[in-house]
Amino acid sequence: MKKLFTLLFCSAFVLSSCSSDGPAGPQGPPGPEGPQGENGLIATVIDLEGSFTAANNYELFLDFNDANVEVFETDVVLVYLKVGEDGTAGGAPVEVFRMLPQTYFLDGGALQYNFDYTFFDVLIFLDGTIDFATLDPSYTQNQVLRIAIIPGEFATSGVDLSNMNAVMKGLNLEPNDVIKASLDN
Repeated sequence: MKKLFTLLFCSAFVLSSCSSDGPAGPQGPPGPEGPQGENGLIATVIDLEGSFTAANNYELFLDFNDANVEVFETDVVLVYLKVGEDGTAGGAPVEVFRMLPQTYFLDGGALQYNFDYTFFDVLIFLDGTIDFATLDPSYTQNQVLRIAIIPGEFATSGVDLSNMNAVMKGLNLEPNDVIKASLDN
């Protein structure tokens, strides 16, 4: 027991006798400048207008290089379909977008707008049981699709990704920040 008390006393003495740290050293070199944007996040939003036709196999294809957009492997690509307008704000129409996939049940069967992507491109296509050739042109012609390319960290931030306005607000983007693109069909 005597040895235990001696050991504890010596340990406490050694640990308490340590002096404070020495003087601070010189400041290190500055690090590289991070990306611009809210919290260093870089996001891009593209409005793509095109028509789904038999000639293009009812598909719209966008190569991100052609749009001068850089997409990283960790980015998330979301696609929204413009389904109409709801009044005006500041004299401009308020556009209504729905996140894809979007399914419509019509008299001739089901129609689904869907997409897939890589960090090189995005493919938006029609799928379903309906004969696409019989569709009303309002489902196929002059469709406006909004493509949001967002950092993976933002995608898990709790923002409602199904709401295009919430995504734009969360990324601190305004309508004039949206890149306009059109496909010749």
